[in-house]
Amino acid sequence: MFLFTGSRGYKTLHQKFNAMADGDVHPGTVVRAVCRICYSEALTLGWSSVLFVLGSLPLVTIGASLIALVEIWITVVSTESSGKTINERELLDLFAETWFDNILVGIPYSLALLLVGVGSFVYLALGTASGSGIFLLWTLVSFYVIVIVLGWEFRAASIRMRSSTMNLPGFRETMERAAYSLIENPWYTILQLAWFAVVLFLLRVFPPAFIVLGPAVLAVSETIGFEELFGDGAETIRAAYAR
Repeated sequence: MFLFTGSRGYKTLHQKFNAMADGDVHPGTVVRAVCRICYSEALTLGWSSVLFVLGSLPLVTIGASLIALVEIWITVVSTESSGKTINERELLDLFAETWFDNILVGIPYSLALLLVGVGSFVYLALGTASGSGIFLLWTLVSFYVIVIVLGWEFRAASIRMRSSTMNLPGFRETMERAAYSLIENPWYTILQLAWFAVVLFLLRVFPPAFIVLGPAVLAVSETIGFEELFGDGAETIRAAYAR
C-alpha cells in the first residue's frame, strides 16, 4: 500500500481503508467543514478561484493552476489546524511559486482535461447540427467523463503536494495512487463527483459565479475530503475553525 511521507505525517492507506470499512467516514461532517472554511476564508476563496482561471488561460497551464490551487488550500487548512497564521501575500506568493514550479509537470494534467473537454464540445456541435439524439447522449456522457477526470486530477494533485518534497511523484504515479484511493471508496467517490458536477454546472448557468467561487470550492472539497479519508478528519478541521 502507499505511504504519504510528507511533513504532515499521513497514515498508510491500508490503515485508513480499514478505518473506513468500520464506517469512519462522515460526509455530513465534510460538508459542514467545507461550508465553515468557505465562509471563514471567503477572501482567499475568491482570489484563488480567479487566479486559477487566469493561470489556466494558456490552456496548457491548466494543470499547473490546479496543482497550485490545491497547494494553497492544503496550506490554508493545515496552517489553521496547527493554530498558526498565514497572510494573503504569503499565499499569493505560494500560488505563483507553485504555478511556475509545476508548468511542465502540469502539462499531462492539462492535456487530459483538454482531451475530454474537446470531445464533449465536438459531440455537442454534431448533435446540435444534426439533431441526432445519439450525439446529444454522448455529450451528456462526456460531461460525466469531464467530472470524473477533474475529480481524479484533484486527488492526484493532493497526493503530489502532500508527498515528500524530496521525492515528488510524477503524473503517472499520482494518477495511479489517485485511482486506487477513489476506487477503494466508491460510495464516497460517487458523492464527491456528484458535488463536483453541481459546482461545474455553475459554469454553464452562471459563469461569473463559477469564476469567483467554483475552482476554490472544488479544491476545498477535495482538501477536506482527503483529510477525512487519510488525515486527521474533517471534524478536527471544523473544530479548529470554530476556535
